[in-house]
Amino acid sequence: MRRFGMLVLAAMALTALTQASELAAAEADPRTAIALPADLRPAFLAHMRHHMDALDDIIARLAAADFKGAAGVARTELEPGSGAGFGRYLPLEFREMGLGMHRAAAEFATVAEAVPAQPAAADWQKAIAALQTLSAHCRGCHGAFRVE
Repeated sequence: MRRFGMLVLAAMALTALTQASELAAAEADPRTAIALPADLRPAFLAHMRHHMDALDDIIARLAAADFKGAAGVARTELEPGSGAGFGRYLPLEFREMGLGMHRAAAEFATVAEAVPAQPAAADWQKAIAALQTLSAHCRGCHGAFRVE
């Protein structure tokens, strides 16, 4: 019986440590937690990674001076309407920030499509400024929210 009591105490101590650790982690991360249904979490995170992939593809095309290609990625992968239907599970502020990102992608595409075949320094500056506006939305959202 004494052995059972020790096991119970050990289990209780482990539970308390786990809860304390979770509480400390939540306090250490002040971002707003988004609790998604367990079956949607993997798809949502994959969708967010897809956004990062698209941003990286845009940067790669800009590095190759392929403005039209960069615009194409923004239009096909990040423009409004490419959502996956997660909105009903997300806070309004998150949805508004996400829509801002999608609109910034559309604006970037418009700017990049207007760059001539022989871009001047001003063309590069406009394109990079539009890209920075897009990435600022990513940074803002990731800085404000976390998925549980």
